[in-house]
Amino acid sequence: MIRPTVGIKTKPSNDENVKVGKSKIGGKPDLPKDFEWPRVKEKPMLFCAQYNLSELSKFDKESMLPNKGLFYIFLSLDEKWNEFNGINQEFRFLYSESENLNRTEFPNDLEEIQTFKTALIEYFEFYTIPDNENYKLFEFNKKYDDFYFNFYQPTEEYIIEELYEDSNAMHQILGYDRSIQSSVVYEFASKELGLYGAESSEYKKKWNDILELSKTYELLLQMDCDDSNTDLSKFGGSGTYYFGISKTDLERKHFDKIKMSFQMT
Repeated sequence: MIRPTVGIKTKPSNDENVKVGKSKIGGKPDLPKDFEWPRVKEKPMLFCAQYNLSELSKFDKESMLPNKGLFYIFLSLDEKWNEFNGINQEFRFLYSESENLNRTEFPNDLEEIQTFKTALIEYFEFYTIPDNENYKLFEFNKKYDDFYFNFYQPTEEYIIEELYEDSNAMHQILGYDRSIQSSVVYEFASKELGLYGAESSEYKKKWNDILELSKTYELLLQMDCDDSNTDLSKFGGSGTYYFGISKTDLERKHFDKIKMSFQMT
């Protein structure tokens, strides 16, 4: 029930002190030579983070990811509210195997406020348990009285206190989702079924379909906008982005089939 997870800590930095290709949040991206900056409605998307898989491979205990290459996250802004909100939000979760990288200048039409300060990423060994509303705990909640207070909460607190010095940070790769609201695997399934944001009556009607499909999804990565070492919060507030992938697509390394969810407190 406890799963190996790649923990993430961040440290304020600047691009001058970060080698090309290193994992980081913000700053200028390190991209392949012929990379075309992603756009939505002719507007450049915002570069948020890059993750070098060779740096984290020793913490990928289940060998679920390639041992080299980079993940990149680009997000768009809501046109009306000029913020991140996760509702029909365009995103690009990209994987590149290229080792020929260049620190890339921002597009001329990307406003300075739409860039983020640099924070260096450090990986460490971590472990997670299922979200307290995850389907894997249904039987435990039925079988044991006060399962959450007597077992779940003490276990979760122990893991964080022993392994995670900064328990306020919600960054991670792989493992079980640490969701702010209900487990995001349901949201990944809802998106595939076209039910994300649907009326509650329609959601309830299709619950069994959502539940079964959710069992096919894995958390790939989550990125915390409320990390004080970054300024992602200027558009993302206290929210966390979750990127999920089906188990089949993960095995086949089809990282172009990502589902994204966004939760806030």
